[in-house]
Amino acid sequence: MCGLIGVLPIAAEAATPDSHYYLDGSTRKLGRGVANILTSPLELIREPYLVGQRDGGFASLTVGVARGITSGIIRAGAGAIEVLTFYMSYPNHEYKPLVEPEFVFQHSEWVP
Repeated sequence: MCGLIGVLPIAAEAATPDSHYYLDGSTRKLGRGVANILTSPLELIREPYLVGQRDGGFASLTVGVARGITSGIIRAGAGAIEVLTFYMSYPNHEYKPLVEPEFVFQHSEWVP
């Protein structure tokens, strides 16, 4: 009986409003991590497009491709970190994305 009484405060603490924040934050972080790993190759399309819109075709083929490779590696790495740490609020005790934009193709347009 004493053991049960000792467990009740722990169970009550798990049902606080913070647990809802934890569930929402951790599942979004896991989903975002998986999505960023799977869509990281799309940076090879996104970055040359954005550079081409701003600086022209030749820059798109040179700088844009280089930025696409770099951004793809960074997005895949951030996705892997988010998948591996989805259960904890890392970094800075928050569930914010490690890269911006949060997803490669966000709000139905290529975002700079």
